[in-house]
Amino acid sequence: MSLAVLIKRLAWCAFLPGFLLNPYPSAASATDETPNIRFFGFVKHDAFLDSRQMVAARQGQFSLYPSAVNNNEAGTDRNEGPYFHMLAIQSRLSMEVTGPEAFGASSRAFIEGAFFGNIETDINGFRLRHAFVELNWDNRHRLLFGQYWHPMFGVPAVPGVVAFNTGAPFKPFARNPQIRYTFSPGNTSFILAAMSQIDFASQGGSLPLRRSGIPNLHAQIRYASGGFSAGTGLDYKALKPDVLSGEELLHSLAGTAFANVTSGTTRAMIQVTYGQNLFDHLMLGGYALHQPDPANSAVYDLRNITTGAIWTDISTGGAFRVGLFAGYTENFGTDETFTSGALTPRGGNIAWIWRASPRAEWSSGPVRFSLEAEYSEAAYGTPDDRGRVKDTDPTRNLRLMFSTFYFF
Repeated sequence: MSLAVLIKRLAWCAFLPGFLLNPYPSAASATDETPNIRFFGFVKHDAFLDSRQMVAARQGQFSLYPSAVNNNEAGTDRNEGPYFHMLAIQSRLSMEVTGPEAFGASSRAFIEGAFFGNIETDINGFRLRHAFVELNWDNRHRLLFGQYWHPMFGVPAVPGVVAFNTGAPFKPFARNPQIRYTFSPGNTSFILAAMSQIDFASQGGSLPLRRSGIPNLHAQIRYASGGFSAGTGLDYKALKPDVLSGEELLHSLAGTAFANVTSGTTRAMIQVTYGQNLFDHLMLGGYALHQPDPANSAVYDLRNITTGAIWTDISTGGAFRVGLFAGYTENFGTDETFTSGALTPRGGNIAWIWRASPRAEWSSGPVRFSLEAEYSEAAYGTPDDRGRVKDTDPTRNLRLMFSTFYFF
């Protein structure tokens, strides 16, 4: 892209929000308030070295866990050996618009993107992260319309890891188009949300949720006072996968709880997640297929795979800051047996994964240098007829990452 084209696109981005909020300039003179537009973001460069090939997205940038053993004809593991890369695709641009009152509420719009791309072949492509409109009635009632973090992500408790994975697959990670209502009578907030899927979808993409006719529903309660915040939520989704042109509806439940404690320059966080069919949150699991009669493919049942995960993160310091992240997740399989391997849950042959990643960061003005060592193990084995993995043999990886940030 030429510099001239880039300047034109940025100018259009700056012009467009004002046009959308006030498409008739002659009417603007009748109001005393005009939208306030703020641009911010960061440039980030990552250099990383793995001791083993990883299950990851975007050329290794978004890493999840070490790859399984994959022997060639000579008996040599293809996934063993180092992997090195440097990328700047996590660089981010954000724009916030705060405008006049609307329906008696303060109004706000937010849009954010990065150069992560939407698919592997689109790496370096500009990708939408967040885009929403929010109406706020005196910080008591809030309505949000647009794409934002799934409530399971738990915004009050986000680990300070350097890696782009932000704690996945131990921390639920998803952004969803949604309508969200938040009621905050005091230190406690109640959240109700109805969502669809787009980038972070279940097995088979977003179509199974769309075909169900039921949005992903979530209810959550949060408490915040001083340096302490915590929350817990319950999630429900219904899918109609149409695996074999059937009409089976799969119902899935999941729950999460998190807490964040800050004292001075020290911060500690924890989150526990347990639930069914968490594929769309970049966690282990999904669903499996059961055919009572293999000769009659029109008769089948769908089985939720249950996953549990816990992570914690602690950090301390000012301009020079150190931290440690640790996480564990386990595949608990299904409640009932299943017969078919036609479906592909995430990590269906993994019993558990754990990770520990110490880090050190040094900030000066808008620049930050970060160094992180991420060690992880994934226990691969043979799943039984309930998806529980036996006879495991862990694979291991050590990732060393050096990152440079420039915040603006």
